[in-house]
Amino acid sequence: MRRLLVIGLTLTAACVLALLGVRSGAQGSSTARFDVIFDDARGLVGGQLVKIAGAKAGTIENVVVTPDFKARVEASVDSRFMPFHQDATCTIRPEGLIAENYVDCDPGTPNSRPLQSSGGRPPTVPVANTTEPVSLLDLFNIFNLPTRQRFTAIVNELGIGTAGRGQDFNQILRRANPALALARQVIAILNRQRSQLGTIIDATGTIAAEAAGHTTSVQNFLTRAASVSSLTAAHRTNLSLAIARLPGLLAAAEPSLRQLDTVARGGTPLVAQLHAAVPSLTRVQNDLGPFVAAANPALSQLGVSLRKAIPTIRVTTPLVTTVRRYAASSLPGTQLFARLASNLQRHGFVENFFGVIYYVAAGLARFDSTSHMLAILLVGAQNGLCGSYATAPVAGCSAHFGSAPAYQPASLKTARTGRSRNASGRVSRPVPQATPAPSAA
Repeated sequence: MRRLLVIGLTLTAACVLALLGVRSGAQGSSTARFDVIFDDARGLVGGQLVKIAGAKAGTIENVVVTPDFKARVEASVDSRFMPFHQDATCTIRPEGLIAENYVDCDPGTPNSRPLQSSGGRPPTVPVANTTEPVSLLDLFNIFNLPTRQRFTAIVNELGIGTAGRGQDFNQILRRANPALALARQVIAILNRQRSQLGTIIDATGTIAAEAAGHTTSVQNFLTRAASVSSLTAAHRTNLSLAIARLPGLLAAAEPSLRQLDTVARGGTPLVAQLHAAVPSLTRVQNDLGPFVAAANPALSQLGVSLRKAIPTIRVTTPLVTTVRRYAASSLPGTQLFARLASNLQRHGFVENFFGVIYYVAAGLARFDSTSHMLAILLVGAQNGLCGSYATAPVAGCSAHFGSAPAYQPASLKTARTGRSRNASGRVSRPVPQATPAPSAA
């Protein structure tokens, strides 16, 4: 209980000192000036806020108009947020839907060059690095009087031009819609086949040039084509009968063709894999003979190895049976532990457990001018003196940090017996003091 009280008082004193340090640092901080150029001030006036990364950093001093009719916002912020860099950005943000605006800035990355003062002006964020929001007022301005009147005039003129012609418009749309759809399809097909059409036209010129140099061959081709046409005309009855029977044949063959197509589609990847595996299969076949020749001695010795291993297998069979039974009997407990571990992990047990260790260590740690440290007393034997029991102070042995008074024996009784009674009446032994530790840097 007394140790907890001491720890609480120590933490309270540390918090008070930290707050005093922060407050004194805030009171001693200074301000720095910078300017921002916007296309429009958006209602910004002096006294409004300047925020950096969402935190209040300063105020707007004044808003003036530049020679090129831009808005120059003169502001000042805490010097801790300076300097602003070349890639610094600023934007005007509203506090709410109808509240006043403020300037929110990002000082930029430390790797870029800082902004410099020029022309008697402080560091200035250029208009290229600034943005402005679109407010509800901007949306409402779309429907102001001139815009509304123009839109009304357009609608009125369109209504006058189409008044009483509704039936004509319907007929035009009905007639034009199929034609336009078909024309669109034709144009799309021609567009997709544009390269093929160009190739055909080029090939036609080549064919005509080649045919002009082979007139006799072309004439023979035409003569043979006439003979084929005459023969086909002589058998037109049989051809007509075959063509008449062709739909029935196709209908009967359609299921088989579909199955064949399915087999072909499914077998194509297999054939491709077999084709890719042919070199490997060839190598395996070529290596199979030497492998068999090399494996024959090992196979002949395998029987000897098995005869020697059978007794060991028989001896280990009961152990394997016991392990199998244990695995079967421990399966419910293992599953229960798995659910427990998963539940603990899902609820952050590991993180919270280490958090408790961390905060307990932090609560027990001491605080010096530099940081916290966990006090651990290590009593070592220095020349055989500090590690043994002593009833009087030993020179060079101290457990105090820094320059602390040496240990003093409580009474002569302590010097005689090595024991003393504390305020609660319990007997305690004096602790030999370790060597003083060097102060923290």
